[in-house]
Amino acid sequence: MEANYHDEDTVAAITQFERDIEALILEAFANGVPIEGDWVFVSEPPTVPDWTVLIEQRSRQ
Repeated sequence: MEANYHDEDTVAAITQFERDIEALILEAFANGVPIEGDWVFVSEPPTVPDWTVLIEQRSRQ
């Protein structure tokens, strides 16, 4: 994701999120975890959005 935000705190949070998720995926891959798939996370309380996460392997070109 390319951040197009001007708020420094938001940019820092997005950058950290991207680093964290990359590290999680690489660690899982290194441990033989099948990474590709999709997950649904239902949040409580109902004022917090639910999330769908899709991870697909990209071909290197």
